[in-house]
Amino acid sequence: MSKKRQKLSSSNLIILAAVLLATYLILILAVTNLGQTRLIESQQRELNLKVQSYATMLEYFFYVTDDEIANLSRSKSMQTYFANLASGMSMQYGLGASLYKLDKDLTEMVNHTDVHGSAVYQRINLLGFDGRVIAGTDDKKEMDVNSHDYLATDDRDFMLRAVHQDDGMHIEMVKKVYYSGKAVAYLIVDINKEVIIKQLTTQEHEGSRSRIELVEGNKGIFVWDSLLTTAESHSQKLLTNKIYFETPIANTPFQLKSWFEPLNEKDIITSGWFIAGISFLAVPVFFGLIYTFRVNNTNIILRTKVYESNKKKKILFQQNKRLVKEIEKRKESEQKLAYQATHDALTGLPNRKYGYEQLEDLLYRAKVRNTQFLVMFIDLDNFKHINDSLGHLAGDYILKQSSLRLQSAIREKDILVRLGGDEFLLVIDDADVDKATELAATLLALFEKPFIWSGREFFMSSSIGISVYPEDGHNIQQLLATADTAMYRVKQDGRNAFHFYHEAMNTDLQRKLDLDGRLRQALGKGELVIFYQPIIDLQTHNIVAAEALLRWQDKKYGSVSPDEFIPLAEQNGFIHKLGDFVIKQACQQAAQWQSIQPLQIAVNFSSVQFRYCEQICHQIERALAISGLPADKLEIEVTESLLFDHSKAVVALLEKLQALGTQLTIDDFGTGYSALSYLQKFPFHRLKIDKSFLQNLDTNAANRELVNAIVAMAQALKLTVVAEGIESQWQAEHLQKMGCDFGQGYYFSRPVPAEEFEQLLLNMNTAEPVSVIDQA
Repeated sequence: MSKKRQKLSSSNLIILAAVLLATYLILILAVTNLGQTRLIESQQRELNLKVQSYATMLEYFFYVTDDEIANLSRSKSMQTYFANLASGMSMQYGLGASLYKLDKDLTEMVNHTDVHGSAVYQRINLLGFDGRVIAGTDDKKEMDVNSHDYLATDDRDFMLRAVHQDDGMHIEMVKKVYYSGKAVAYLIVDINKEVIIKQLTTQEHEGSRSRIELVEGNKGIFVWDSLLTTAESHSQKLLTNKIYFETPIANTPFQLKSWFEPLNEKDIITSGWFIAGISFLAVPVFFGLIYTFRVNNTNIILRTKVYESNKKKKILFQQNKRLVKEIEKRKESEQKLAYQATHDALTGLPNRKYGYEQLEDLLYRAKVRNTQFLVMFIDLDNFKHINDSLGHLAGDYILKQSSLRLQSAIREKDILVRLGGDEFLLVIDDADVDKATELAATLLALFEKPFIWSGREFFMSSSIGISVYPEDGHNIQQLLATADTAMYRVKQDGRNAFHFYHEAMNTDLQRKLDLDGRLRQALGKGELVIFYQPIIDLQTHNIVAAEALLRWQDKKYGSVSPDEFIPLAEQNGFIHKLGDFVIKQACQQAAQWQSIQPLQIAVNFSSVQFRYCEQICHQIERALAISGLPADKLEIEVTESLLFDHSKAVVALLEKLQALGTQLTIDDFGTGYSALSYLQKFPFHRLKIDKSFLQNLDTNAANRELVNAIVAMAQALKLTVVAEGIESQWQAEHLQKMGCDFGQGYYFSRPVPAEEFEQLLLNMNTAEPVSVIDQA
């Protein structure tokens, strides 16, 4: 019985020992499996954080790059180029300079934008929608026309993609360029992929056993590989058992693919030899200690990696914090740009675009409420003269001071806009004509106070045109046009006043526009004819000269006064063709008359023609050469206003004309800026007394004294004198007694065609009297 209990006890002990050993082995395997799982999870979390940090870094990099390219598309040089291109400016007169500045800005951006010493951009090119390179840093390189085709039809204004080129894959950014709200071109930017590779490999080394690719669809850029050898790099089978992440880059079409070597099998799985050793009862404690040491070592590695992961999280948190600050700065910058887009940079007033939007809103409210409002066009008089003489800084000062004065006289709800240059727009809601009249007078009075610049005091005035809704227009275009028409009527009437618009102004404007177009065709149709008015020697009563006067007989309007069409020609530049026509015809006609009677021909020149002195000189020399008229028989008449605003080129031209032999005459003497210094400084031979001094000469003693003084002064300076506007025998005789040399006026003859003037010469040669020849 005792043997049986002992035997049973031994069996139980063996079973118990086996159970304990099995239990021990199971526990060991369970602990080992748990350690394996935790270690794999830890490695997965660590690598996922690393990949996420790479993705966040690339997202921020592309965000900043997009913002820089967007700023470039809205830069001053970009907008200036397309503004010059839209205005039709040629390469010679401004477009070339703006294109050069744009090229310079693109090159500077490529050369000076870097990250840790590496250039961010390889090239930047500006392309038109026709695929032509407008400007860039590598315009000789052929561009991808598919980008143009895509952007021409896509509503997006930004595209980021990978492009295959001969030297490999490139990352290309395409950005539309807008001008006045319309897409006009696009920027194509090649991003230096080496910068991206550096960004993605900051934590990688040969021992990290990893592979990273940046892909878009089936196109990718190889970034880093310490996992496969060069020969194995194309074998995807070798990557099947690796840890793999595919992370999209937010706000881009790219994905970040990465592979990592998992921990070695011996580090995380109990090997067969280890299990066999544990099974060997003789050394369970030894292997248990070894396992304990290894698990402890693994835990130390794990804690170290967790610490590094937390450290990276803190760094990432700081980067995100800086990113938030950068975003806030971007928002402030966008708000500032939005303000600049709607307000004038110099005066702070709403600009044209924003002002028109406010006017649209007011027009809508007025239609709903059935109320009136006023539109005022305010233009500073002679601002260009101040700007040209004192400089643009003085001009800017006047504009700012003018805007402050205007703001001080209006209500807070009134709309004051700077349209550009020296033009302002004022919109007054709920105002009638009486209030408008009072306000306009107040605005004019604002400019009675002088402006002071650099210690100098000078005065300005303004011209104001007013239109009323709904009487003068039912939309913005009509109201602005009518107010502008009224303002220009003020300009024509002498400035420094205000006018309300009325229908007659539109009629006058339409006539002016019609005459402007018909005048350009009149020369070719033969409607412009030169008339000649004789100039009489008051002593002998003989014709000694003739003044060439241009006349226009229009088929629609009949006879158009020179006082109407000459200012039109000066404004539209047609005066130069008219001047060339007159000088040629007058010289040819005078050359033919020399055989009948030697006489001079006087030709008037507009001050506008003297803006091109060399052209006038060539015209005169060519007319004399073609006609064969002696130079001393040609008399050039200029006004005093030209002498007041003369330049060195004008002085040189007058001296050259004198050397050529032509006679120089001051026309309308006494009506402009008369000064003895002009007579001494310029080489004149004759002066003409304006006809206004001859009016009421017989009854106005002051006029007689003025004419007498002018004649005496001219005689002292050895200048001959011509009196214009003689209409009576008494005037002719009195001027002769004063010592006036020549006379011209209706008393002798009206301006007549060449045929009738030639008959006058023939009559004079047949001894017929020339005292009074009425050609009316």
